[in-house]
Amino acid sequence: MIVHVKVWVGGCLAAGVAAAGAAWFTVAAQETGTVHAVCGPDLGRDEVVAAQSKAVAAVEAVENTSHREDGGSAYLTTVVKTLEPLKGEFGDVLHVTQGVKNGGTPGRYATEDPDRYAVLEPGRQYVIAVQSGSTAGTAGTAGTEGTAAWAWYAEPARRGVAGGREHWQEALTSPPQAAVGSSCEDVQAG
Repeated sequence: MIVHVKVWVGGCLAAGVAAAGAAWFTVAAQETGTVHAVCGPDLGRDEVVAAQSKAVAAVEAVENTSHREDGGSAYLTTVVKTLEPLKGEFGDVLHVTQGVKNGGTPGRYATEDPDRYAVLEPGRQYVIAVQSGSTAGTAGTAGTEGTAAWAWYAEPARRGVAGGREHWQEALTSPPQAAVGSSCEDVQAG
């Protein structure tokens, strides 16, 4: 009878270890992969940028006037001189704010995509697209927090002002094609 008890206890222990291992594996497998889809405009296509923006202009950055951090996000405000309005109205001089991150040294900033969202540096020319805020201009006065134009796109003006005008006029007259399968839902991967 002792042999039967040992076999029964041994079998229960083996089953318990197997069940615990399976439970651990299942929990570990669930922790490894949740994928979320992020949806938004395709800023890699100029016709989408043009269509989705309140205003677009060729500008020259004059001066970085302020940097502030708020809840883990950082913002840089720059005074720009309008070289050529391409869509909407722009004042001669205005304050533009953009999201940035610390660039490694004091006073240096960076963005995730410097080709499509460049940090505005004084003395350089850019094409910017504004999503919100005032583009009426500030006539040299300090920008009031919350009223500066929000640049959600800033590209170095590699084509020059005339080449940029031609390119962006074409982008403004070309309606963006809808992306195939552009549903915006979170995706769970197991």
